[in-house]
Amino acid sequence: FGSSERPRASRDPLRVLPSRARAMSAVKGKIFKAEGLKNVDLWGKSDPFVRVTLEKPGGDIAGESKTATKTDDLNPVWEDEIFNFSNEGDDFMESCLRFKVMDTGLGPDVELGETLVPVKLIPMLDGGEQTAFTMSLGIVKKKSMGTITVSLGVMPKAGFFG
Repeated sequence: FGSSERPRASRDPLRVLPSRARAMSAVKGKIFKAEGLKNVDLWGKSDPFVRVTLEKPGGDIAGESKTATKTDDLNPVWEDEIFNFSNEGDDFMESCLRFKVMDTGLGPDVELGETLVPVKLIPMLDGGEQTAFTMSLGIVKKKSMGTITVSLGVMPKAGFFG
């Protein structure tokens, strides 16, 4: 005979988030510059580059991009280095972008500073421009590690806005 009950649609707003997150297609950005970086080289100045990663909530890396290295420069300008990460998982909006400024040299790369941006705080691109952000790269022993300036936007899949 079977059950006469029909499944009911949930009105819980939190249950809408996974399908909305699944509809997101990409986080896009540009790296413009860093300023006030620490010099870690014995001769000359630091040779910085930026490694950008899209990290899932568990820490797994979903995407990675790297800028060119700027030689002997504590205030490097990258001339619009572009990155684009696609991720359609349920946890996309819970992911984070990590910007890690590194110094390359003879030995292993040395971290100059980093910042983390939750994807859910990045504005949607609905035909508009990416939003520019200048962010701290951290403070160590009461000294700034510098800043990084980027522009960011989340690009929805076609049809997301109707």
